[in-house]
Amino acid sequence: MPTPDSLKHQALVVERLSMARFRVELAGGRRMVATVSGRLRLKFTRIALGHHVVISVSPYDLNQGTIIQRLPQSSTSPSQ
Repeated sequence: MPTPDSLKHQALVVERLSMARFRVELAGGRRMVATVSGRLRLKFTRIALGHHVVISVSPYDLNQGTIIQRLPQSSTSPSQ
């Protein structure tokens, strides 16, 4: 669970690294490394390239974060 003083950002997963780590890109184009939180690991939440996620970043180290939520994919199919 993120601490109250942590910063939350929406990001896009752009690369999968080893050991349940991902390279994510923030809205401003900044890239950072993020690990999957324990809650998402216990629920076997799948995270793949192109998924939008919410990450929690400590104010003490802005180069790495924790993925705390995977956002639902928006459907782009036309309505019938």
